Amino acid sequence: MVIHTIKSLLKKGADILKKSAADTPILDSEILLAYALGCSREKLIIDWEEQIADSIVRRYLDFIKMRAAGKPVQYITGHQEFMGLDFFVGEGVLIPRPDTEITVLKVLELLKSSKGIPKIADLCTGSGAIGVSLSYYIEDSFIYAVDISKVALEYCENNAINNNVLDKMKILNGDLAKPLFVEGLAGELDVLVSNPPYISKREMAELPGSVRYYEPHLALFGGEIGLDFYEKILKDAPILLKKDGILIFEIGYNQGEAIKRMIEKTGCFTDIKIEKDLAGLDRCVFCYLKE
Repeated sequence: MVIHTIKSLLKKGADILKKSAADTPILDSEILLAYALGCSREKLIIDWEEQIADSIVRRYLDFIKMRAAGKPVQYITGHQEFMGLDFFVGEGVLIPRPDTEITVLKVLELLKSSKGIPKIADLCTGSGAIGVSLSYYIEDSFIYAVDISKVALEYCENNAINNNVLDKMKILNGDLAKPLFVEGLAGELDVLVSNPPYISKREMAELPGSVRYYEPHLALFGGEIGLDFYEKILKDAPILLKKDGILIFEIGYNQGEAIKRMIEKTGCFTDIKIEKDLAGLDRCVFCYLKE
Protein backbone atom coordinates (compact mmCIF):
# COMPACT_ATOMS: atom_id res chain seq x y z
CA MET A 1 0.00 0.00 0.00
CA VAL A 2 1.39 3.38 -1.05
CA ILE A 3 1.29 6.07 1.62
CA HIS A 4 1.06 9.58 0.22
CA THR A 5 2.15 12.71 2.05
CA ILE A 6 1.63 16.33 1.01
CA LYS A 7 5.27 16.43 -0.04
CA SER A 8 5.14 13.29 -2.20
CA LEU A 9 1.84 14.28 -3.80
CA LEU A 10 3.09 17.74 -4.74
CA LYS A 11 6.12 16.18 -6.40
CA LYS A 12 3.97 13.62 -8.22
CA GLY A 13 1.57 16.30 -9.47
CA ALA A 14 4.34 18.67 -10.54
CA ASP A 15 6.15 15.87 -12.42
CA ILE A 16 2.98 15.04 -14.37
CA LEU A 17 2.42 18.69 -15.23
CA LYS A 18 6.03 19.21 -16.29
CA LYS A 19 5.60 16.45 -18.88
CA SER A 20 2.43 18.17 -20.15
CA ALA A 21 4.39 21.42 -20.71
CA ALA A 22 2.27 23.38 -18.21
CA ASP A 23 3.74 26.86 -17.68
CA THR A 24 3.74 26.74 -13.86
CA PRO A 25 3.71 23.07 -12.82
CA ILE A 26 4.79 23.56 -9.20
CA LEU A 27 2.39 26.42 -8.53
CA ASP A 28 -0.46 24.58 -10.25
CA SER A 29 0.17 21.42 -8.23
CA GLU A 30 0.14 23.45 -4.99
CA ILE A 31 -3.10 25.26 -5.83
CA LEU A 32 -4.85 22.04 -6.83
CA LEU A 33 -3.74 20.10 -3.76
CA ALA A 34 -4.79 22.95 -1.48
CA TYR A 35 -8.15 22.95 -3.26
CA ALA A 36 -8.52 19.17 -2.90
CA LEU A 37 -7.72 19.42 0.81
CA GLY A 38 -9.80 22.56 1.36
CA CYS A 39 -6.87 24.38 2.92
CA SER A 40 -4.43 27.22 2.19
CA ARG A 41 -1.18 26.79 0.27
CA GLU A 42 0.64 27.85 3.45
CA LYS A 43 -0.72 24.78 5.25
CA LEU A 44 0.92 22.56 2.63
CA ILE A 45 4.32 23.80 3.73
CA ILE A 46 3.55 23.70 7.45
CA ASP A 47 2.18 20.16 7.27
CA TRP A 48 4.63 18.90 4.64
CA GLU A 49 4.78 15.33 6.00
CA GLU A 50 1.05 14.89 6.71
CA GLN A 51 -0.40 11.69 5.25
CA ILE A 52 -3.29 12.11 2.80
CA ALA A 53 -6.39 9.92 2.63
CA ASP A 54 -6.84 7.84 -0.53
CA SER A 55 -10.06 9.65 -1.45
CA ILE A 56 -8.24 13.00 -1.46
CA VAL A 57 -5.37 11.50 -3.45
CA ARG A 58 -7.79 10.33 -6.15
CA ARG A 59 -9.53 13.70 -6.23
CA TYR A 60 -6.23 15.55 -6.50
CA LEU A 61 -4.90 13.32 -9.28
CA ASP A 62 -8.16 13.85 -11.20
CA PHE A 63 -7.52 17.59 -10.99
CA ILE A 64 -3.94 17.09 -12.17
CA LYS A 65 -5.17 15.09 -15.18
CA MET A 66 -7.59 17.89 -16.09
CA ARG A 67 -4.79 20.46 -15.85
CA ALA A 68 -2.40 18.26 -17.85
CA ALA A 69 -5.06 18.08 -20.58
CA GLY A 70 -5.03 21.89 -20.75
CA LYS A 71 -7.96 22.91 -18.56
CA PRO A 72 -7.14 26.17 -16.73
CA VAL A 73 -6.58 25.86 -12.99
CA GLN A 74 -9.26 28.52 -12.42
CA TYR A 75 -11.89 26.43 -14.19
CA ILE A 76 -10.97 23.44 -12.01
CA THR A 77 -11.14 25.35 -8.71
CA GLY A 78 -13.91 27.71 -9.85
CA HIS A 79 -12.10 30.74 -8.42
CA GLN A 80 -9.76 33.55 -9.43
CA GLU A 81 -8.35 36.33 -7.27
CA PHE A 82 -8.60 39.84 -8.75
CA MET A 83 -7.93 43.18 -7.04
CA GLY A 84 -7.70 41.31 -3.74
CA LEU A 85 -11.23 39.95 -4.17
CA ASP A 86 -12.49 36.41 -4.80
CA PHE A 87 -14.26 35.83 -8.12
CA PHE A 88 -16.22 32.78 -9.21
CA VAL A 89 -15.29 31.65 -12.72
CA GLY A 90 -16.05 28.69 -14.95
CA GLU A 91 -16.37 27.64 -18.55
CA GLY A 92 -18.36 30.24 -20.43
CA VAL A 93 -16.77 33.27 -18.77
CA LEU A 94 -13.34 34.83 -19.32
CA ILE A 95 -10.84 34.38 -16.50
CA PRO A 96 -9.87 37.80 -15.06
CA ARG A 97 -6.23 38.68 -15.74
CA PRO A 98 -3.88 40.64 -13.47
CA ASP A 99 -3.24 43.02 -16.40
CA THR A 100 -6.83 44.24 -16.15
CA GLU A 101 -6.12 45.54 -12.64
CA ILE A 102 -4.25 48.41 -14.30
CA THR A 103 -7.49 49.62 -15.87
CA VAL A 104 -9.35 49.36 -12.55
CA LEU A 105 -6.59 51.21 -10.71
CA LYS A 106 -6.61 53.97 -13.33
CA VAL A 107 -10.37 54.49 -12.90
CA LEU A 108 -9.90 54.63 -9.11
CA GLU A 109 -7.15 57.21 -9.56
CA LEU A 110 -9.19 59.36 -11.97
CA LEU A 111 -12.21 59.36 -9.64
CA LYS A 112 -10.21 59.94 -6.47
CA SER A 113 -11.39 63.53 -6.04
CA SER A 114 -14.85 63.15 -7.59
CA LYS A 115 -17.91 64.34 -5.70
CA GLY A 116 -21.34 62.78 -5.52
CA ILE A 117 -22.15 59.24 -6.62
CA PRO A 118 -20.46 58.48 -9.95
CA LYS A 119 -22.44 56.47 -12.47
CA ILE A 120 -20.15 53.98 -14.16
CA ALA A 121 -20.91 51.59 -17.02
CA ASP A 122 -18.77 48.48 -17.52
CA LEU A 123 -19.32 47.13 -21.03
CA CYS A 124 -18.38 43.50 -21.74
CA THR A 125 -18.29 42.94 -18.00
CA GLY A 126 -17.89 39.13 -18.15
CA SER A 127 -17.34 37.87 -14.60
CA GLY A 128 -17.76 41.43 -13.37
CA ALA A 129 -14.06 41.79 -12.55
CA ILE A 130 -13.97 45.51 -13.39
CA GLY A 131 -17.49 46.46 -12.32
CA VAL A 132 -17.54 44.53 -9.05
CA SER A 133 -14.07 45.80 -8.11
CA LEU A 134 -15.01 49.42 -8.79
CA SER A 135 -18.21 49.02 -6.82
CA TYR A 136 -16.26 47.49 -3.92
CA TYR A 137 -13.51 50.11 -3.80
CA ILE A 138 -15.60 53.22 -4.55
CA GLU A 139 -17.87 53.46 -1.52
CA ASP A 140 -20.31 55.88 -3.15
CA SER A 141 -20.85 54.64 -6.72
CA PHE A 142 -23.35 52.91 -8.94
CA ILE A 143 -22.27 50.45 -11.62
CA TYR A 144 -24.13 49.27 -14.73
CA ALA A 145 -22.56 45.94 -15.75
CA VAL A 146 -23.41 44.93 -19.33
CA ASP A 147 -22.73 41.77 -21.29
CA ILE A 148 -24.34 39.91 -24.19
CA SER A 149 -23.63 36.54 -22.54
CA LYS A 150 -26.25 35.37 -20.04
CA VAL A 151 -23.81 32.78 -18.71
CA ALA A 152 -21.24 35.50 -17.97
CA LEU A 153 -23.87 37.62 -16.23
CA GLU A 154 -24.77 34.75 -13.90
CA TYR A 155 -21.15 34.78 -12.75
CA CYS A 156 -21.20 38.57 -12.53
CA GLU A 157 -24.28 38.52 -10.29
CA ASN A 158 -22.81 35.81 -8.06
CA ASN A 159 -19.57 37.77 -7.77
CA ALA A 160 -21.47 40.92 -6.86
CA ILE A 161 -23.30 38.96 -4.15
CA ASN A 162 -20.09 37.30 -2.96
CA ASN A 163 -18.40 40.69 -2.56
CA ASN A 164 -21.47 42.39 -1.05
CA VAL A 165 -22.00 45.00 -3.78
CA LEU A 166 -25.12 43.80 -5.60
CA ASP A 167 -27.15 46.67 -4.15
CA LYS A 168 -24.76 49.12 -5.84
CA MET A 169 -25.00 47.50 -9.28
CA LYS A 170 -27.48 46.89 -12.07
CA ILE A 171 -26.68 43.91 -14.29
CA LEU A 172 -27.90 44.26 -17.86
CA ASN A 173 -28.04 41.71 -20.67
CA GLY A 174 -27.57 43.05 -24.18
CA ASP A 175 -25.27 44.07 -27.00
CA LEU A 176 -22.72 46.66 -25.90
CA ALA A 177 -24.36 50.04 -25.14
CA LYS A 178 -27.92 49.18 -26.18
CA PRO A 179 -29.14 48.35 -22.63
CA LEU A 180 -27.72 51.65 -21.38
CA PHE A 181 -29.92 53.59 -23.79
CA VAL A 182 -32.92 51.53 -22.69
CA GLU A 183 -32.09 52.59 -19.11
CA GLY A 184 -32.22 56.24 -20.20
CA LEU A 185 -28.54 56.88 -19.48
CA ALA A 186 -27.77 59.19 -22.41
CA GLY A 187 -25.64 62.02 -21.04
CA GLU A 188 -25.69 60.49 -17.54
CA LEU A 189 -22.46 58.49 -17.21
CA ASP A 190 -19.41 59.75 -15.38
CA VAL A 191 -17.31 56.83 -16.63
CA LEU A 192 -17.63 54.35 -19.47
CA VAL A 193 -15.09 51.54 -19.05
CA SER A 194 -14.64 48.44 -21.19
CA ASN A 195 -12.35 45.49 -21.60
CA PRO A 196 -13.84 44.35 -24.91
CA PRO A 197 -12.78 41.38 -27.05
CA TYR A 198 -9.59 42.56 -28.78
CA ILE A 199 -7.75 39.49 -30.04
CA SER A 200 -7.17 39.59 -33.81
CA LYS A 201 -7.76 36.69 -36.18
CA ARG A 202 -4.04 35.98 -36.41
CA GLU A 203 -3.56 36.15 -32.63
CA MET A 204 -6.52 33.80 -32.02
CA ALA A 205 -4.67 31.07 -33.91
CA GLU A 206 -1.59 31.64 -31.73
CA LEU A 207 -3.29 31.53 -28.32
CA PRO A 208 -2.18 28.73 -25.96
CA GLY A 209 -4.50 25.74 -25.90
CA SER A 210 -5.68 26.47 -22.35
CA VAL A 211 -7.17 29.72 -23.68
CA ARG A 212 -8.12 28.75 -27.24
CA TYR A 213 -9.93 25.54 -26.35
CA TYR A 214 -11.49 26.51 -23.02
CA GLU A 215 -12.20 30.24 -22.73
CA PRO A 216 -15.16 31.75 -24.64
CA HIS A 217 -14.24 33.08 -28.07
CA LEU A 218 -17.14 35.51 -27.68
CA ALA A 219 -15.08 37.30 -25.03
CA LEU A 220 -11.80 37.12 -26.96
CA PHE A 221 -12.23 37.67 -30.70
CA GLY A 222 -12.25 41.31 -31.71
CA GLY A 223 -12.44 40.95 -35.48
CA GLU A 224 -9.86 40.74 -38.24
CA ILE A 225 -7.41 43.16 -36.57
CA GLY A 226 -8.97 43.16 -33.09
CA LEU A 227 -10.50 46.65 -33.18
CA ASP A 228 -14.16 45.99 -34.06
CA PHE A 229 -15.59 46.55 -30.59
CA TYR A 230 -13.69 49.78 -29.96
CA GLU A 231 -15.18 51.22 -33.13
CA LYS A 232 -18.71 50.27 -32.06
CA ILE A 233 -18.34 51.62 -28.52
CA LEU A 234 -16.86 54.89 -29.78
CA LYS A 235 -20.06 55.61 -31.71
CA ASP A 236 -22.13 55.54 -28.52
CA ALA A 237 -19.71 56.81 -25.88
CA PRO A 238 -20.09 60.54 -26.71
CA ILE A 239 -23.89 60.22 -26.33
CA LEU A 240 -23.76 58.34 -23.03
CA LEU A 241 -21.08 60.31 -21.19
CA LYS A 242 -21.55 63.55 -19.33
CA LYS A 243 -19.44 66.47 -20.49
CA ASP A 244 -15.91 65.85 -19.19
CA GLY A 245 -16.89 62.21 -18.54
CA ILE A 246 -14.19 59.56 -18.75
CA LEU A 247 -13.86 56.90 -21.44
CA ILE A 248 -11.36 54.16 -20.65
CA PHE A 249 -10.50 50.99 -22.56
CA GLU A 250 -8.30 48.05 -21.78
CA ILE A 251 -6.29 47.36 -24.94
CA GLY A 252 -3.90 44.84 -26.46
CA TYR A 253 -0.16 45.30 -25.98
CA ASN A 254 0.29 46.72 -29.50
CA GLN A 255 -2.98 48.61 -30.00
CA GLY A 256 -2.39 51.90 -28.19
CA GLU A 257 -1.59 54.17 -31.11
CA ALA A 258 -4.27 52.67 -33.37
CA ILE A 259 -6.99 53.17 -30.75
CA LYS A 260 -5.73 56.65 -29.91
CA ARG A 261 -6.13 57.57 -33.59
CA MET A 262 -9.65 56.09 -33.59
CA ILE A 263 -10.58 58.25 -30.61
CA GLU A 264 -9.02 61.36 -32.17
CA LYS A 265 -10.98 60.74 -35.36
CA THR A 266 -14.30 61.12 -33.50
CA GLY A 267 -13.38 64.70 -32.60
CA CYS A 268 -15.29 64.26 -29.33
CA PHE A 269 -12.54 63.61 -26.80
CA THR A 270 -9.60 65.40 -25.26
CA ASP A 271 -6.49 64.55 -23.19
CA ILE A 272 -6.13 61.09 -24.77
CA LYS A 273 -3.46 59.10 -22.95
CA ILE A 274 -2.04 55.59 -23.18
CA GLU A 275 -1.24 53.82 -19.91
CA LYS A 276 1.48 51.18 -19.99
CA ASP A 277 1.93 48.15 -17.76
CA LEU A 278 5.02 47.29 -15.70
CA ALA A 279 6.57 45.63 -18.76
CA GLY A 280 6.23 48.88 -20.70
CA LEU A 281 3.47 47.54 -22.96
CA ASP A 282 0.24 49.35 -23.88
CA ARG A 283 -2.49 48.35 -21.42
CA CYS A 284 -5.24 50.97 -21.41
CA VAL A 285 -6.29 54.21 -23.10
CA PHE A 286 -8.30 56.92 -21.34
CA CYS A 287 -9.68 60.30 -22.32
CA TYR A 288 -12.39 62.86 -21.52
CA LEU A 289 -15.50 63.94 -23.41
CA LYS A 290 -15.04 67.53 -24.52
CA GLU A 291 -16.94 70.24 -22.63
